[in-house]
Amino acid sequence: MNEVSTQEPAQQVAPYQAAIHKAKDRFAKVAASTVNYDRESIFAMQALMKNDYAMQTANKNPQSVHLAMINVASTGLTLNPANGYAYLVPRDGAIVLDISYKGLIKIATDTGSVEWARADVVYEQDAFAYHGPAVMPVHTADPFKKDRGQIVGVYCIAKTKSGDILTEVMDREELDKIRSKSSAYARMDRNGKHSPSGPWLEWFEQMCKKAIIKRASKTWPYTEQNERIGAAIEIANVSEGGYDIGESDEEKAHKRQQVHDAALGRHYKNVQFIKEEMERPEPDMYAVAEAWGEIPQEDQMALWLAPTKGGVFTTKERETIKTKLPRQAEAQ
Repeated sequence: MNEVSTQEPAQQVAPYQAAIHKAKDRFAKVAASTVNYDRESIFAMQALMKNDYAMQTANKNPQSVHLAMINVASTGLTLNPANGYAYLVPRDGAIVLDISYKGLIKIATDTGSVEWARADVVYEQDAFAYHGPAVMPVHTADPFKKDRGQIVGVYCIAKTKSGDILTEVMDREELDKIRSKSSAYARMDRNGKHSPSGPWLEWFEQMCKKAIIKRASKTWPYTEQNERIGAAIEIANVSEGGYDIGESDEEKAHKRQQVHDAALGRHYKNVQFIKEEMERPEPDMYAVAEAWGEIPQEDQMALWLAPTKGGVFTTKERETIKTKLPRQAEAQ
């Protein structure tokens, strides 16, 4: 007589679950100390099981779930809904990591860029007085009033570790311009009619706050972990549907200056040595070449900014580095 098997068939793993598990090793390699895979994988599954659409999207595009988990690790933002720093949401057929304005502030405070920061919108019937970029503004409003009018602007206040106050403001015209550059908001339907979608339509106030945080972060003090907030902003931009924003010459120059300043912060001792050595009557060019060669090529290019545009090296120093470094060291 044949034995009857009582063993239950193994439960099939859903594609999205396999994608989360597959991300474990990579997650551990890139994760900031603020997040833990075991905990975040549970939050991720809970988020995707909340509604059928999220679950269907995750199973149809498990690769996007895998990428979203890696983004959780790299940003260091927990998916714990109680904190409200970041969420896994379905958007345009994929699961993306949607970073909130609170999440961007969390990264800034974790990295030591600022001690604290907050953002708020201003309505038509509010009273708002701006006193400059280094002074706390005065915002007076009745939070219990049912209709304060339309949003007319947004502002951000941050306090640095040294106690300075940094204020950034943005009016409604600028907000509308940024919104219009959002690929999701500017989308057209099959008939060529404007068919906006995405977070700028669903969460306008929150997106206003996120927009001002993105801009304000460019003026916050540099730290060795500055790339974290830059990467988080890039992830946020992609998750929001992308932006078709052509940079003006002024914006390009500002970004170039930021890249230069970041490189200078990383290699300040080398740069200072190079400048001091070249001031000597008989500089040791081999020592200069060695100090210059210790700087990665990418950062050398970042530091090669003309002095008229804010570069650290004078025209004479640039010429010396370019023409008088020993060939062997220069080729390193």
